[in-house]
Amino acid sequence: MARQINRAGWGYAVLLAVALVLFAVPGGAEIPGQSAKAQKIGKRLMCMCGCNQVLVECNHVGCSVSTAMLKELDERIARNEPEDLLIQSFVQQYGEKVLAQPPTTNFGLVAWIMPFFALLLGFLAVRVLLLRWRHQMPAVAGMPGSDAEISPEMLARARREMELEEEMDDSGRKAGKD
Repeated sequence: MARQINRAGWGYAVLLAVALVLFAVPGGAEIPGQSAKAQKIGKRLMCMCGCNQVLVECNHVGCSVSTAMLKELDERIARNEPEDLLIQSFVQQYGEKVLAQPPTTNFGLVAWIMPFFALLLGFLAVRVLLLRWRHQMPAVAGMPGSDAEISPEMLARARREMELEEEMDDSGRKAGKD
């Protein structure tokens, strides 16, 4: 019994370790020699090497672009430039694609609203499509809610076929018993 509990304990411990590794939230590694302000501003900028990663999290080994951008960022912070001016200078140098988040003005506002609008539009399209299919379903005779009537000839034909099937089943059973 103790051996089973011990195995179960190890199983839970391994499961917990795997969950911690898989669901661990990266805290953003500290870059040696960089201030907290540089880390904060660097998270608002993108690396321009083409990796599509945040500047302080660019993982290319020996990335000269991120190194140069971080060096420039550190120099400007050392000169006590205001954060907004600093970010604006990077935007002037590299364009708005250097921003990690699109601005909430002008066309950038469209980038924020469009995903929600597209999702809503998709839901509405699916709803309209389902309602159309629901109203176009043909009524099957004999189904609840159908207005189709069964003709007396069809009813008589169905009864004759059922009687024939019953006779064949009965004759098969009698032959099997003999």
